[in-house]
Amino acid sequence: MKSTTATIPPAAARSPDPLANATLCTQCGYCLPVCPTYWSDNDETESPRGRISLLLALRDGTLSMDEAAAPLSHCLLCRACQTACPAKVKPAKLIGHLRAKHPVPTSFTGRWFHRITDHPRHTRLLAKLIGWYQSSGLQRLVRASRLLHGIPPLRRLENLLPEPTPTPPPAWPPAAPDKPRVALVQGCMSRLFFPNAGPATANLLHLTDCNVVRLENFGCCGAPYRESGNRQAFLRQARATLKALATLEPLEAIVSDSAICLVTLKGYARSLGHDPELGEIAKRVAEKSIDLSSFLAPRLKARGILFTATETRTFTYHDHCQSRHGMGILTQPRVLLEMLPGTHRELTPEGTPALCCGAGGEYLLREPERSDRIRDAKLQAIARVGVDVVAASNPGCILHLGAGLREIDAPVQVRHLAELLWEAHPKPNETERERP
Repeated sequence: MKSTTATIPPAAARSPDPLANATLCTQCGYCLPVCPTYWSDNDETESPRGRISLLLALRDGTLSMDEAAAPLSHCLLCRACQTACPAKVKPAKLIGHLRAKHPVPTSFTGRWFHRITDHPRHTRLLAKLIGWYQSSGLQRLVRASRLLHGIPPLRRLENLLPEPTPTPPPAWPPAAPDKPRVALVQGCMSRLFFPNAGPATANLLHLTDCNVVRLENFGCCGAPYRESGNRQAFLRQARATLKALATLEPLEAIVSDSAICLVTLKGYARSLGHDPELGEIAKRVAEKSIDLSSFLAPRLKARGILFTATETRTFTYHDHCQSRHGMGILTQPRVLLEMLPGTHRELTPEGTPALCCGAGGEYLLREPERSDRIRDAKLQAIARVGVDVVAASNPGCILHLGAGLREIDAPVQVRHLAELLWEAHPKPNETERERP
């Protein structure tokens, strides 16, 4: 008679538990002071340790996905808790794994927006429309007349649009075939809302003795889909981006004018490293992708590049959360900011929720009220420290902070760091260069 006793397979044959990291949580509470959603909601289920408890309950079958879906979808994936955790728990990674199986629903506005940003041609058309809306004076008229105040959702979207760019886009730097090739990935949000950010970045790269090559026919890198858990759409956009980058090889480095795009490019190796067609290019892209400030800071300093100004201003820097906590980008952008004439101040001490602005990519569209509550802490920090300009490197952060400062009538600019730097650099041959 055969025994019906089940045998336990050897450890090597068992599938690794994707939620094993959650068991390291000791419920110590170090994550609570740095969590934006816990700060805004004052609810334990909206804290990292609360979400870890939900994940373990889901794994053990004591909680259904319907019961846990809302607080798990509210996480911004900012990774501040990961920095604070002494036990090395990674809530964002764990929640990302769950979202790949149970994607967070996209808002109507988000779906409409993706239909534009996923396609380069649609992005170009909307960018032109936004540029016309700003330069024609219609934006000033709409805001001065308060026409949209009776339609709060539409007013909120319109207020996200930045003020008109004060100067035309800088000329693209000339080709330098004998110099190291550096690819510039212009994010879809940069191309839509900040036409000067890409050309300014390209010119700064040119100052470091690089041959800057643009990534053409590029839509979206897939960052919003990665964060919401829509793996199919993410892989579609990632593959398209990798194929476009492959046409630019050989490359010395890959940089972006959008912090979240760079974070996403660095992650391609994990997502597509084993793909039979694109695995090798995914690994090369991840290896060669470098944060813009990490690339520029040592090279501009080494070459003795100087920046000047006609007025003295007070600056501060706003960190993109995933760059800071996920990639350790902290001192590099501040080195660049210190190169600008003026006074430089820190917004808030380490270990406070005011580090996050609440934008979170698509989060500000999907969770507008919570996103605004989180942003309030940042706005209060800006008001306390007293600055003229907030510099940042992530377009979504710039949009969200700029909208919040306009709502409270604060006389503070939020600008892309690359734009500030390039505007402060002498450009004697500007008129001789080819316009983009």
